[in-house]
Amino acid sequence: MKKTYLCAVAALFLAVLSCSDDDTNIMPTETNNPEEETILDPSTVSQNIIIEGATRVNGDAPQSTGNISFSMSYSSQSAFLKNGFNITFDAPAAYAGAYIQIKSTDEGIADEYFNVPSGFGRSNSKRAKINEGNTEIDVDFEDTVEPGQFCYLICIYDNAGNISDPVEVCVEIEAWGGNTNLIGTWNYTKQVANGVTTPVGEINFCEGPGTVTCNNLETLTVEENEGWCYATSEMKLELNNDGTYTLTDLSFQKQEFIYEQTLSTCTVVNETVNDEFGSRETSTGYWAYNEENRELSLIEFENVTISLDDNSEYSYIEESGYIHQISGVSTNDGTNLVVTGQNFDFDVVTEYHFNK
Repeated sequence: MKKTYLCAVAALFLAVLSCSDDDTNIMPTETNNPEEETILDPSTVSQNIIIEGATRVNGDAPQSTGNISFSMSYSSQSAFLKNGFNITFDAPAAYAGAYIQIKSTDEGIADEYFNVPSGFGRSNSKRAKINEGNTEIDVDFEDTVEPGQFCYLICIYDNAGNISDPVEVCVEIEAWGGNTNLIGTWNYTKQVANGVTTPVGEINFCEGPGTVTCNNLETLTVEENEGWCYATSEMKLELNNDGTYTLTDLSFQKQEFIYEQTLSTCTVVNETVNDEFGSRETSTGYWAYNEENRELSLIEFENVTISLDDNSEYSYIEESGYIHQISGVSTNDGTNLVVTGQNFDFDVVTEYHFNK
């Protein structure tokens, strides 16, 4: 989201920077992208929304009858082109579905609504793990949806015919790109999670089989750090002026999990390995920046991993995009960048540190 700096504020901030050694200084406040302030026509938005398993119904959503309620922890949220947004709420056990109707931020409402039965519209994104225990509806956009603002009304119902009061949430669709201070190539230096700092070159990702059944039919739990472990030796994040990004991660395996021996002994068996070739993972997509919350979001549309020993390739394409784990509140001073995102499993808050 391209912004215009206020010269006086910028000059004052640069003066402060010259006296500070803090590597997470925040750049000056930016003005909003006019595109994102556009009030979108609710009917146009509604006609270009995709909710898996939902039924479009002409007219207004049914009126509230009471006797059922739900809660949402927010009244506004960001959305992304094509990728859309998730609706997350705490629903009672009797929840059978939801009605969703798009409206304008000022006046006007779509002449249709969505009936989303329980079990449909759920997000398949890795990031959905953050919201385990809540109900989540994944809303995607057609390519024709543009940056701007709209709202939606959501109410839930049960099988007894009860309908809750509606809750209104307003949405800002972010434009691709943004804060010009983020444009360039950023080099990964470390990550911090649960108070532990992991510098580049040390193990920063492990995965395990979870619970396994041994040959003697007993079960054994294998912790992630007892499984296969890898270390990033180099990671580069390229944020381009056109809103695209490329994240390249060169990693080497440091620990091997010995599966058959673990099953035969029913104890965890692993060993240190010397991976001379490594693998290169390349994530590509678009980036966006939320000025109010200072959030950097990477929306991944394609991922390619190449094993450098035999050049074998694993890849996938996600038409609607995934929110990459290196997404969240960011601070930068033009030279140092810190993104407070999640780990690979999206269950631990993790700071990613970069510099230019």
